[in-house]
Amino acid sequence: MTRLVHAVCLAMLAAPAFAQETPIAEAAPAASAAPEARPDPEDRAPEVAPDAPGEAPEPETAEAQDGAPHWQSLRETPDAYSTCLAALRDYGTVFEEREPMTGQNPDCGIANPVEVTEILPGVALRPEAVMRCETARALASWVEGTVVPAAERVGILSPIAAINHGSTYVCRNRGGVASGKVSEHAYGNAVDVMGFRFEDDSSLAIEPRADAGTIEEAFQRASRGGACLDFTTVLGPGTNAAHANHLHLDIKQRNGGYRICQ
Repeated sequence: MTRLVHAVCLAMLAAPAFAQETPIAEAAPAASAAPEARPDPEDRAPEVAPDAPGEAPEPETAEAQDGAPHWQSLRETPDAYSTCLAALRDYGTVFEEREPMTGQNPDCGIANPVEVTEILPGVALRPEAVMRCETARALASWVEGTVVPAAERVGILSPIAAINHGSTYVCRNRGGVASGKVSEHAYGNAVDVMGFRFEDDSSLAIEPRADAGTIEEAFQRASRGGACLDFTTVLGPGTNAAHANHLHLDIKQRNGGYRICQ
C-alpha cells in the first residue's frame, strides 16, 4: 500500500501543470493599448456620444426626422431669436438681419441669417460674413472671453483688430466632396478661422506650431483651447491635413451636450 501511494505521488509531480500554462495576462485586456482616435466630424462620419437612456438616436443625415430639411428644424423661436439678437447688441457686434437663405441643394439654408461686419467693437470680421445668430454669439463670446485676453497676456502682440476667416455659410458637403453628409457650414453653424490681425497691422496665421516653443504657439493654443467653451466642435492643425491651416468652429448639437475638441 505504501508503494502504491508513493507511485501515485510521483506520477502527480511529473504530470504537466496545465492549469498554470496559460498566462494570466492573456485573459485580461492590454492596459497599454492606445485609445482609438475619434473621426473628424467635418470630413468623416462623426462619432457621437452614446445616446442617453430613453433618447432617440441623433439623426445622421441632413434631413430632420419629419422629412423637412435640417436647416428648417434649426429655426429659432421668436423669443430665442430676439434673445440672441439682444446678446449680439450687448457684445457690440455690428450686424444686419437678412432674409432667409437657401442654396441649390435644398438641405442648405439659414432661417434667420445675420451678416456680421464687426464681431466686437473695433474687431472686424474679414470679410463680412453671413451665419446663424447663435454662431455669431458663440464667436463673439470666444473673441471677448478668450482671444482678446490671450493677446493682452502674451505682451508682444498688439490688440486684436480683425478675425480673418475662410468661410461661414457655404452650401456644400463635408470635406467639399460631391456627395455625402452636409457640412455644418451649410446651416450657418460654422466658421473657419484662418488667423488674426492686430492693430499694428501684423498678423498671425493658424498653422502647425506644435512644440515650436514660441509665444505665437502659446497664443494659438490658448485661443484654440478656449474655443471649446463656446463651440461644440473645434478642429485645427493636427486633426488632419484638411484643417492644417485653420480652426473649424461650429455649434452642432449632439446628444448629451457632447463636444469634439481636436
